[in-house]
Amino acid sequence: MLGPLVIPPAGDLQFIARHVLKTPVRTSSVLDAQLGRMVHVKDETVQRSGSFKFRGAVLGVGNAERGVVAAGAGNFPIAVGLAAQALNKPACLVMPRDAPAFKREQAEKTGAEIKIAERSELTDHAQVEAQRRGWRNLHAFEDIEMIAGSYTLGSEVAVAIKASSAASDAVVVACGGGGLAAGVALALRTQSVSAAIYVVEPATHQRYAHAREVGAPVRIDPSGKTVCDALRSRRIGARAFEILERSNVQVCAVGDDLVHGASALLHATCGIRAEPSGALAMGAVLGGAVGREHSRVWVIACGGNV
Repeated sequence: MLGPLVIPPAGDLQFIARHVLKTPVRTSSVLDAQLGRMVHVKDETVQRSGSFKFRGAVLGVGNAERGVVAAGAGNFPIAVGLAAQALNKPACLVMPRDAPAFKREQAEKTGAEIKIAERSELTDHAQVEAQRRGWRNLHAFEDIEMIAGSYTLGSEVAVAIKASSAASDAVVVACGGGGLAAGVALALRTQSVSAAIYVVEPATHQRYAHAREVGAPVRIDPSGKTVCDALRSRRIGARAFEILERSNVQVCAVGDDLVHGASALLHATCGIRAEPSGALAMGAVLGGAVGREHSRVWVIACGGNV
């Protein structure tokens, strides 16, 4: 049985707020005209570390008694490394051999120790490193700190929506392991924002859609490759799934062609240099997956490490 929606502790939210940037909402009359509705883009590409991941990472690192180990393809280890640097704690980042070169370089610049492993073995390597060192093993979307971080992002969107309320609003957010989507949905619903929420997955990696079909998170076999390197997890998080199922969200999928188009559109109209994963939500709007009954949409551009 699903439990009630629980707001993260006020102390945790205040800690996050002290360390993160309140990111801007960008608009463009050209973008509105092209898409035939008002579009507001929450620009997390300018967040510290280049993505929303820093919001939860700084809390997770702050809660670590000694050091922290983090495994991920790019944005998560970059965020953890930067948070560890800011809080003066040691970090070990486990990254896949096929991680984008730019993201690996950004992780190295944080001064954290970098370990390389096969993508399929990242979790196991992180567990071994954490046990060997006696450090915290922070998970990219299963740990509650990461959802709390995304909650602060959702809260900023909620405040903006309430300032100019419209019953036809929709919020569009990408989904990999689900931490971002769950945190945003939790903030909107616990702050009485009734806007429709569209959760967007890469067409090749529909973890949440499949979990909905069977009623629980399950490991998927991707139907192909995706340019959204930050959204290749094989399973949606258990906490994220529960929160999303209680938040009355819709799920849709977007192919790489629309992701490329959305990236170009964001750059041309709003000056946002979003990485493919960061442009996925806009791809859903561009491709018509978000209902035309929504005359105003709030799109989260979640990362810009490209």
